[in-house]
Amino acid sequence: MVKAVEKGEDTKEKVVEITRDAVKKTLEGAEVTREKVESVAKDAMKGAIEGARKTEADAAEVTKGAAEGIIEGTKQAGAKAADLAGHAAEAALDSAKEAGDKAVEVVKGVVKGFLEAVKEVLEKKKE
Repeated sequence: MVKAVEKGEDTKEKVVEITRDAVKKTLEGAEVTREKVESVAKDAMKGAIEGARKTEADAAEVTKGAAEGIIEGTKQAGAKAADLAGHAAEAALDSAKEAGDKAVEVVKGVVKGFLEAVKEVLEKKKE
């Protein structure tokens, strides 16, 4: 994740794709528990934040893409995304807080991004 953002692949779509695939791959074949989802979400968001911090990438866009990827990857792995999205959001926020410098701005980006991603995924579900 960090390497992808550092390479300039910081478009939201690319981050969504990378995160979704990483989350899906990690969760597939494993027992999808709340703890597992929290761990995967936290690691994915941490990677996105670290990548954004090392580049000029927009933290809000990167975290939004990561959040959407977490939700899609969890869902594709067979987990009930709606049930687990809250846990994933909480884990993502924990990662933002641990990121340290500029944490307030990053947390704002994470919250905004996660809410927008949840909304987009739920809207896609209705279609």
